[in-house]
Amino acid sequence: MNTIFFLACIFLLNYSVYSQGWIIEESNNSLTYIGDGWLKSLPDDMDEIPITSMYNPGSNLIIMINENDMTYAKGTIEDYCNAITSMRDDMNKQMPAEQLQMMEDMIEQERARPAPIISVQKSSGESIAGYSTTKYSISVDGELFEEKWISNDAALSGLIQVMNESIDFTSNMAGCSVPDESFLKNAPEFSEAYKNVERAGIEMKNLSYEFGSADPGTDVIRLEKEDISSEEFEVPGDYNEIILKEFIMAMSGM
Repeated sequence: MNTIFFLACIFLLNYSVYSQGWIIEESNNSLTYIGDGWLKSLPDDMDEIPITSMYNPGSNLIIMINENDMTYAKGTIEDYCNAITSMRDDMNKQMPAEQLQMMEDMIEQERARPAPIISVQKSSGESIAGYSTTKYSISVDGELFEEKWISNDAALSGLIQVMNESIDFTSNMAGCSVPDESFLKNAPEFSEAYKNVERAGIEMKNLSYEFGSADPGTDVIRLEKEDISSEEFEVPGDYNEIILKEFIMAMSGM
């Protein structure tokens, strides 16, 4: 075989397409890769089960990878919701009658509760990872609930659009996880006021006061454009695929 032809074949077998995307790094060592329509979140230092999540809103596709046992599952939002519903039905069938009644009572209480009053105040933020921010203080029924530092720097306009698509996508996923839609009505995170803050730009820093004291969340230390390999958004070839329901059950310790 011609040496040049042989080397060309080896090159093509190992060829990986690179395109410009974004990398977000946080203080807990978590990384998020954004590119080619995908958003990939790697596990952080606090995760007991290291799960890598990949979302492609344009293709309505979810991929979740368990790095411990080298398994993965994939599907659409509808597949995910069906898996959650099936799990809930299985649990209800095994639940004693008194516990089922308690669940029904709790749902009725949620339905009867008035929706919380959400208010938002804006103030000057700080420079985070080289980007200016606006500080949003979110209160629920007059009590400070959360503070977010959001950047809408012009350089981030393309990224903001992608992240907004991801916010709506993951919000739909979260909506499947509650036993009744009343739980969404009463959750501040699902209010339009809260979502408007999320859509205002890229969240660079977050403090939650839901349980009284400040609990740190998002803490971006690096946000940069970078060439990202297409392989970054592929599942390793030696990982085994399992169904979504089985994967979610394993994540839940069931």
